[in-house]
Amino acid sequence: MFKNLLKNLTKSQRIVLGVIAQALFIIILILIVQSFTGEKKHLSIDKSDTSDVDLTENVEKFVADNIWEVVKNYVPGAESNDINDAVIREGTYEEIENEDGTIGADFIVDIDSLKQTYVVSTAWSKDKSVVYEVTVSCPPQSEMKYSETICYSAYNNTYSLDLYLPYAIYPDGFDAEDAEPTAPNYMITGSEEDKTLDIMVSQCDADKYKNEAMDYLKTTPIKLDEYEIIYEINSVDVRCE
Repeated sequence: MFKNLLKNLTKSQRIVLGVIAQALFIIILILIVQSFTGEKKHLSIDKSDTSDVDLTENVEKFVADNIWEVVKNYVPGAESNDINDAVIREGTYEEIENEDGTIGADFIVDIDSLKQTYVVSTAWSKDKSVVYEVTVSCPPQSEMKYSETICYSAYNNTYSLDLYLPYAIYPDGFDAEDAEPTAPNYMITGSEEDKTLDIMVSQCDADKYKNEAMDYLKTTPIKLDEYEIIYEINSVDVRCE
């Protein structure tokens, strides 16, 4: 049928048809090349369920690109994913105006397909034309939507001490604005570089507070067997009943 149609066409009609066919072939070829060489949108922010988020398109893209960099570098098997379920957790978005006039925002992003949670901090100019920074880090394990997963970022990871320490418990009725200083029942600090955990306990009931400090540490994902635990009894500013 196609051959019969070509036979019935005049020479000029055949030329026009050939030009059209060549043009269509070139357009299709360009689209195929662009699909392989064009910039792929690896990750996008889903704001459909958030009512308090005020991110402009350029800020949102910068945030998405930075989250993707973390995912690409630290989440195995995510290189080929087109992630469209990065959701800003309801109630976590906080926006402030800095003294220099820039606007800053902090919020938590959950990605169900990766079972990951990230803490995002960003800042932009007052006219929203320039994005100054985006920091993507890991939250404490208690804030992870999927507590069984481990988060890694360029700044920290689920095991980082600064997510859980320093930690202190003060006597009942402690007032931080009290003119007289009061020592805590116990305080825990640590150093990842030195691989030490320092537990300072009140002399009032040292053994009890040592146990309470250890009970707290066991609720965290800190790998205790990798640290030297150093105890110290404090007698300065201690008020015993």
